[in-house]
Amino acid sequence: MASLTITNGGSQPVFATDTYNGPVNSSTYLAGVPTNFMGPTLDFFGCDLGADPSAEAGVNEMLQTLLQSIQQTATVAIYQVAATSNVTNFSVALYPQGAYTAATLQAQIRALGTVSSYDLSGATVTNVGFRLASTATTAS
Repeated sequence: MASLTITNGGSQPVFATDTYNGPVNSSTYLAGVPTNFMGPTLDFFGCDLGADPSAEAGVNEMLQTLLQSIQQTATVAIYQVAATSNVTNFSVALYPQGAYTAATLQAQIRALGTVSSYDLSGATVTNVGFRLASTATTAS
């Protein structure tokens, strides 16, 4: 059976186009770095908005206002709301990378104050990396 020996190249063009600017090999690959096949590198934040935010998904309610506020500076690629008051009850992935830090996103959310009877003034934000909101754990 015929075979070809590959002497150069790497998985970068297929597997890490958003993360690495050059070939990937065992010395440059960083375990734990999320790779987005469909687009740009994302920043992931876990938020504790306070009480269960899942009932605030209607027109002109808190989640709509929150997402519109975030999108004044960055684009929301993915978000998830958990039906819980756990410490990560809202997760969001944003681009471009670096548009927000945890501190600047937290300040922007808190500045919204009370929206549709939902108090955001005590919201906390953590740059958690690639994690999703979960009702199964209180880990953030």
